Amino acid sequence: MRDMNLGLLCRYADKCPLYKGSDKKQDMPLHILRNVFCNRGMKGWKNCIRFHKFRQEDKIKNSPDFARLR
Repeated sequence: MRDMNLGLLCRYADKCPLYKGSDKKQDMPLHILRNVFCNRGMKGWKNCIRFHKFRQEDKIKNSPDFARLR
């Protein structure tokens, strides 16, 4: 079985509005959402829109073109 990092916290949890509880538009309880997406490892992260958004931002910030603009 491939290791999916189950139980690991998302590396973007500190800046994620869902994990911090500041996104009040959710219909499900916060602890359930955290268990499904944030604390699930890659299995949950690949289904999280915010994870993909933060990851894309990191790719842009770490690109050589972005470094040249600073």
